[in-house]
Amino acid sequence: MAHTINATAQRHLKRNFSLGVLNGAFFNFFSALLDPSLVLSWFVSQLTTSNFLIGLIMPIQSGGWLLPQLLVSGYLQRRQRKLPFYSCMAGARVAIWGLMTLAVFFIEDAAVLLVVFFTLLTVYSLSAGLAGICFVDIVAKAIPATRRGAFFGWRLFLGGLLAFGGSLLVTYILDEGRGLAFPDNYAVLFLFAFFILCVAMGCFILTVEPLEPVNEERITLGRQFRRALDLPRRDSNYRRFLTMRLLLMGAEIATPFYIVYAKRALSVPVSMVGVYLMGTTLASFASNLLWGRISDRQGNKLLLILSSALGLLMPLTALSIGPLADLWPGLGEFAPGLFALVFVLSGGYKSGTMIGNLNFLLEITPPDDRPIYIGFTNTILGIALLASSVGGLIVDMAGFTVLFSLALAFYAVALFLTLRLQEPRRC
Repeated sequence: MAHTINATAQRHLKRNFSLGVLNGAFFNFFSALLDPSLVLSWFVSQLTTSNFLIGLIMPIQSGGWLLPQLLVSGYLQRRQRKLPFYSCMAGARVAIWGLMTLAVFFIEDAAVLLVVFFTLLTVYSLSAGLAGICFVDIVAKAIPATRRGAFFGWRLFLGGLLAFGGSLLVTYILDEGRGLAFPDNYAVLFLFAFFILCVAMGCFILTVEPLEPVNEERITLGRQFRRALDLPRRDSNYRRFLTMRLLLMGAEIATPFYIVYAKRALSVPVSMVGVYLMGTTLASFASNLLWGRISDRQGNKLLLILSSALGLLMPLTALSIGPLADLWPGLGEFAPGLFALVFVLSGGYKSGTMIGNLNFLLEITPPDDRPIYIGFTNTILGIALLASSVGGLIVDMAGFTVLFSLALAFYAVALFLTLRLQEPRRC
């Protein structure tokens, strides 16, 4: 696969690298303020006791980003310039989050607010997904393979610095003892996040998009689907990679319920949301540059092995703390603090897989087929993620232990498949 970029990209590399890093830093700041497994899960748990609805947050947010990409891959594949389409979707995302903020400020009925929240979250996520394939394609054209680890590492590193301050802000704003009761505290948090999103989107819109030759043949949606379905059959390394990603996605069924378990089983106060977010942020911040260095110098297979191992430790830790507290009663008062380890592991895992998964896919993808590989991968993952909404039903029917054990099994098999991937730089 191509590991170089063209002359235009070389000329604007410093500008595009810097703007892309700033975009990522501010967007990761935005994402940390509205962490779906902590901040948004707690928000919805204040409006409803339904585990099913709490479990829908991550499938809608991430699944909405992933699902529509194959649908637009044929349209985008024959267009040299992807940035105009990205810009339109960026404007839509900003407008939608502005409406979300107004809704939390002015809607008092919990049931109505729930409906509006999930509706706007779905539309926002779909808009982000339509922009996502453009973002990845532009990055692949603008940043060489041997700099992408550093690129994503710096995005996450600087985002981690901002997000650490954001975690303090979340702790302060959500602490009802300081004067802001629910949902006013969340309305203020959403408003702050809205302004951060505006800055993040503006940075990437200012990048200079390099142009590459494209296949201008008009491809019907049906033909694009048939070509996409043939990719795993023709490419064994891609098939193993896709299966591994599906297993990791399956393990995500437990992620929104770590904080719910802490709230219900360990009786943690709302102020611990900010503490847990701080643990996630610090772990992500501390690991990002290491992950980027491993990606650039040793390759993304090693990075995926290490981050998958961290994922395996998350449900294992969650399963262990409760029984240990029962075994040693004196440990019980420290259990809420010990549970922060789950979110520390989550921070390292998320940043490692974010860098490794995307960079591995870009390196095994032929440039002229990049949109269909990206679109197919993300659409399949989106379907799988929507299926993961059963996490809430599993909790209702069998409890947290069964849910965390199932996630542990998914992580274990994914780690095994990761060991069998072929490092593309050695192919």
